[in-house]
Amino acid sequence: MTTSLLIRRLPDEVKERLAEAARANGRSTEAQARSVLEEFTASWVANRACDADFFAQIRRDLLDGDAEDENAESLRPRPRTGDRPRTVELS
Repeated sequence: MTTSLLIRRLPDEVKERLAEAARANGRSTEAQARSVLEEFTASWVANRACDADFFAQIRRDLLDGDAEDENAESLRPRPRTGDRPRTVELS
C-alpha cells in the first residue's frame, strides 16, 4: 500500500537542501524525500526495538546458565510493595 504525504510550511532552505541532495544522488526531490523518510523510519524502529528490550535482554543474558550461581538471585528483579520504593540493603 502506498500513500501520499503533504508537508505544509516547509522552510525554503530545507526544500533547497533536499533538492541539492537529490541532484547529488541522481534522484528527484520526491525520491530523495522518500529515501530520507524510509531511512529515518527504519533507524527509529530498530532503535526503539533495542531500547524496549534492553534491560530484559541484559537480565536474560546474565541469568542464562547461572541458576546455580549464588549471585544469580540478586540479579532477579524484586517486586515492589506498596507505593513506596523498596528499601536498599547495604552490606
